[in-house]
Amino acid sequence: MTLFVLTVAVYLLQILFDGFLILSSGQPVSVFYLVSRFINGPSIQSLVLLGGGVDSLFMSGEWYRAFTPIFLHASLMHIFSNMLTLVIVGPFVEKLFGKGKFLLIYLITGVWGNLLTFIFDPNPNVVSVGASGALFGLFGVMIVSGWYNRNNFVFRRQLIIFAALAVFNLIGNLNDPSVDIWAHIGGLISGSLLAIIFDFPTSVYGRIKQPARILAIIVLLLPFVYFAFRMKIL
Repeated sequence: MTLFVLTVAVYLLQILFDGFLILSSGQPVSVFYLVSRFINGPSIQSLVLLGGGVDSLFMSGEWYRAFTPIFLHASLMHIFSNMLTLVIVGPFVEKLFGKGKFLLIYLITGVWGNLLTFIFDPNPNVVSVGASGALFGLFGVMIVSGWYNRNNFVFRRQLIIFAALAVFNLIGNLNDPSVDIWAHIGGLISGSLLAIIFDFPTSVYGRIKQPARILAIIVLLLPFVYFAFRMKIL
């Protein structure tokens, strides 16, 4: 619920900030303009200034752009669809992993998805925003936890439902240029890794073996290490 409220509040802030930009340029701001921006989304300029994902700016040292896009959205329909998914899927993940791990899963998978976008689709003319990577991260943890408990009917149904949702969304968005497909893939992969790392409760297969957890941690760190070397931090 906190993530939902925070994301909606940020979207309203985006609209107000867009109005501020117009006022600072000496032009009047009407209610019609604000309503229009609320429905159609803020300007590209405000998305960039508020921390939208831009590869060239991220590589210039603005590392926060791997994080801030998680809470920014491009239109009312964009935030509506994402928050609807969060409200539906979030409680399942929170119940299974607890509030603390749920928050970490959401944030880490969101960042991981943005990092994969910077690696595989480094377009300096595109501003990437949205919580889709984090939401696919939730899909990932539900799929893996369902797989490790697949002898249990409830978890097997969970596995089928969330795997179908992930595949359907990925295939359906492959040819949509407005969709950051790498953020989706990154979220799904990192969510799967975090499910192994966090060792969710399972009555069927016991605890996840330590070698699997160590391997998952190594893979999870790869994008961070890649950019650390690329930016000559390491």
